Amino acid sequence: MEPDLLAEALFRYGMQGAKTNLIRHNENMTYCVDNRYLLRIHKHAQGFQTGAVYDGMNRGEIYREELRFLDFLSSRGMEVQKPCPDGEGKLVTTLSDGTFATMLTWLPGRNPEKDEVDYDLCFRIGEMVGKLHKHARMCQKIPVLCYDAALCRRLKQKLYDDLGSGAFDLEWVQCMADAFDFITKQMDAFGQDVIITHADLSLSNILITENGLVPIDFSLFGYCHPMMDLAMLYCSINGLENRRAIAAGYKKAGGAVCLKMLDACFALNILLSILLHSACWPGQEWFAARFKRWCEEVFLPLTRGEALFSDDFYLIHAN
Repeated sequence: MEPDLLAEALFRYGMQGAKTNLIRHNENMTYCVDNRYLLRIHKHAQGFQTGAVYDGMNRGEIYREELRFLDFLSSRGMEVQKPCPDGEGKLVTTLSDGTFATMLTWLPGRNPEKDEVDYDLCFRIGEMVGKLHKHARMCQKIPVLCYDAALCRRLKQKLYDDLGSGAFDLEWVQCMADAFDFITKQMDAFGQDVIITHADLSLSNILITENGLVPIDFSLFGYCHPMMDLAMLYCSINGLENRRAIAAGYKKAGGAVCLKMLDACFALNILLSILLHSACWPGQEWFAARFKRWCEEVFLPLTRGEALFSDDFYLIHAN
């Protein structure tokens, strides 16, 4: 019988009988607890695969470093959620089956709706990312995930493993493998510029609060080129003017845009999404047509050495 992880986690935090509401289940099972706390049980949803990303790293230590990083950001005046220790004073709780759990304070707010995304909101999102990166550059080196050339090589190998399992056909694998080769070269060339990035910064991980915009859910955070966060936003927020607004806000907050790495990180974000969901996406009806577009608009132009974004953030090959 599967253990009742939620009940056990609440017990470990001294919150038996608390009112809980499941918010979502992707890389974590995330619950609102008594409208005061956010409980994360770090157990992936079925079909969500992160083995190649973590590559044997101590996940408990990574989650602990995430909470320490939040404390660091808070100490520098940035509004973020605050870690909450369990009944034994531990920031990371290990449940009976080995699953990790962490708890944060609950921040009142809401995620932006797609129909309210406009120039002003996107400008403020860019400013928020610029401030985040400014603080991240001051953080001492910590042992966390690295979205680097080594990861690209591991993910490329996973493509060939998935080919054997039937997840992808050879043509698809070759297209993605060539893109990984190009990204790997760019990561090596710009390796001196890496900082700690959020690495999963979509609208669902941004809160609109009384005190402004707040980034949440740093569970996939790690070292990468700063363009990783802008590229992720460009993957999830459509529209030329919105992209320009994000870049303008980012620059106002002191950030600098590198178009070569924006291209590489844009492709990497798409590839990561595909491989994280390789157990389920390829079998879904929509995937073949969408993958064809990704190849034509992103992967193939990139490997031919062509720019994806113009200097005014027009997505050159999009149909």
